[in-house]
Amino acid sequence: MNKRILTLFFLVISMIACNSDKKISIEDPEFDNYFYKNKNIPIVKGKILNLTKDEIKNIQLKYTIVRPFEIDRFQITKLSTLKQDGTFELELDYPFPYQEIWFEIGELYYAGIYAKSDLFIELDADLLREKKGYMNGPGIKYLGTDGKVNTLLNNHFLYKQTQQLNTGRAIYDLSSDQNIAYDTFLNKYDSLYAVLHHIDDEFIEKNPSPYSYLIKNERMSEYYGNLCVVHWESSKYGKIKMNNKLHKEIITHKTYLTSNRSSTYYYYLFEYLRSQVWSYNKSWTGFIGLIDEATNFINYNKLSDYEKNRMDQLLKFREQMDKQQPYDTIKFAELYTSFSLLAQDSIKRHITSKIVDYLDSIFISSKADLLKLQISSRNANEKAMIHKAVLQTIRTKWCDQIIREENQKNDERLSLLARMSKEENFKLNKNLQESIEELPSGAQLYKIHGMSAEDVLAGLKSKFKGKALVLDFWATWCSPCIQEMPYSKKLHQELKDHPIEFIYLCTSDGSDLAEWKTKVSKLELSGTHLFVESGIERKLMTLFSVSGFPSLAFIDTQGNYKPGAITRMSNLSKETLTKLIDEK
Repeated sequence: MNKRILTLFFLVISMIACNSDKKISIEDPEFDNYFYKNKNIPIVKGKILNLTKDEIKNIQLKYTIVRPFEIDRFQITKLSTLKQDGTFELELDYPFPYQEIWFEIGELYYAGIYAKSDLFIELDADLLREKKGYMNGPGIKYLGTDGKVNTLLNNHFLYKQTQQLNTGRAIYDLSSDQNIAYDTFLNKYDSLYAVLHHIDDEFIEKNPSPYSYLIKNERMSEYYGNLCVVHWESSKYGKIKMNNKLHKEIITHKTYLTSNRSSTYYYYLFEYLRSQVWSYNKSWTGFIGLIDEATNFINYNKLSDYEKNRMDQLLKFREQMDKQQPYDTIKFAELYTSFSLLAQDSIKRHITSKIVDYLDSIFISSKADLLKLQISSRNANEKAMIHKAVLQTIRTKWCDQIIREENQKNDERLSLLARMSKEENFKLNKNLQESIEELPSGAQLYKIHGMSAEDVLAGLKSKFKGKALVLDFWATWCSPCIQEMPYSKKLHQELKDHPIEFIYLCTSDGSDLAEWKTKVSKLELSGTHLFVESGIERKLMTLFSVSGFPSLAFIDTQGNYKPGAITRMSNLSKETLTKLIDEK
């Protein structure tokens, strides 16, 4: 009898635990109400025990919050400090469920944590000095309402970690294989994920929890997201139509975490669906429709005589096509290229409209609007145009708020950059007057710290007044950044007699001064090199609405920022850059 009562007791406790974790997805219509309850913004606090006074004063807390939208970037990094008693609190902006936060405390601790309600992290410095805490282990305790889910997910991350990582690498290598047949790829892909599912099942069996569904959900977000990638039109399997069953599974999947995997699932899903729209626009019907739609937005009277002449020729070709008359395909292609540059805003607006219409046609508004948050651009002017077009179709209140907030930030950045371009008397900080070292290649090295992003930019524009500036944001550990450097070196040499300065801003995040100097020396790259405190670098990149490494920004000889003028050094030619320098 006592055994039956005990079993019933644990069953009731289990049911209470399950009910307390009410499943909510950001794509659900009900999430709108959840979003606007202030009490739903998670609270993340903690305390580090046994710290010295010097550690309390000097340890830096850095945390990167994962967000479910592409606008600007998926992740946003913030800094925090310890209070005198070793306690801390992290600031979160939105009540996204189980929001993933990558949290680092100096040389003591690094982990992915998850916040939905309240989380308290207790760390013991005496244990963590011996070995830096990673995810979970001795000296780490996850407490509060979110304590159990953090313990579970971090322990799962560490469970058979080598096997999980090796299988992940095998999946990546398989997806990169250009010679494997589609059916063979799918069979091998499923076999590799079967290994990961087995690891998950084994872990869940050993660690029963009402939160186990989050492990399964994360794995499926990763599985479906990767399949979206291999079915983009630009990929090797892009022209192979996904079978209806798989297509339905992918578009109906929903996430219950706001993590790297779930956020990239929505991004990859959006890109996969956008490829369907883009395929139509690259078809003959879509191609002609694009001309018709874009010409309606072009102010003919504002065109130069040369541009009017080319537009008239293109429209005559258009008439010949309608009448199915023969025409010069080579000349048409050349005219269409010119037209694309002339009407790029109109074309962007047209494509955006088609994507939005497609999303609205296949999803309920809450999911369609969530995916619309992925529509963005690194070009600040294009971004403003996209926001305006998308806002007219948004029906979900929280999505509307996100776009308006980001649009306001975008406008403020454009306004600040425009205002700075008109100011004449900049206060030149000594950090930009004196190079700490000059390398044999001619590279001038500077260390930037203790300044605002605005002062750094103002100082650069003042120091190189009358010159165009190419700002290259990079990191010593960023392989794509290093791969771009030879192209930059070539352009630098070709344009040495032109009024242009190449400025390389390397983040201190993940690197140190000695490593940076060594890397710059090996690259044999002249120009101006800045080793920038990571917080300053992030704010500078935010000013230019760029994210990730490498990123580029171009400022003309008058000090005006030209959004989206350059995106990759490898895409630039001497002629293109010369034209940008000479434009008035």
